[in-house]
Amino acid sequence: MNTVGQIWNFIVTSNFFNFVVMVLILAWIVKKVNLGTVLENAVNNIKNIISKAEEEKTSAEKELLNAQKSVENLDVEIKEKIDTAEKQAEKIAKNIILDTEKKVQNIKSNIDRVLEAEEKTISARLSKKTATASSELAKQHIKSVLALHPELHEKYINQSIEELG
Repeated sequence: MNTVGQIWNFIVTSNFFNFVVMVLILAWIVKKVNLGTVLENAVNNIKNIISKAEEEKTSAEKELLNAQKSVENLDVEIKEKIDTAEKQAEKIAKNIILDTEKKVQNIKSNIDRVLEAEEKTISARLSKKTATASSELAKQHIKSVLALHPELHEKYINQSIEELG
């Protein structure tokens, strides 16, 4: 029975037990936060924005064709409109890409901060629980030793008195 107690004491006080508990908690947090879905939604939003920009570009090209048909002698003006539309589309696309990259980066940094905070909180809780459990285990051990050997009780009292005096 004493070996079972020693084995349990070793498991509770070893880093391996703490590591396993920490890994399980981190896996639960990652699953709870659903990081893959958040990133996938961000990618889908970017794709939607890009497809909207391409649709706007194609609609601008259609308007250009209609203008060419209606006014065939204004080739120079049409070329200027095409250049302007392409430049605007490129600027919009660049701005959208930069903006979405910033948003994705902000989301990643927020997730990292939340994970760090949760990790610290969980680590503190685990340390507190481990210390409490260790203290309780030590109390129980001392009580059982004193119950088995009552002469130790008197010996420890005498030693304490000598140390005080």
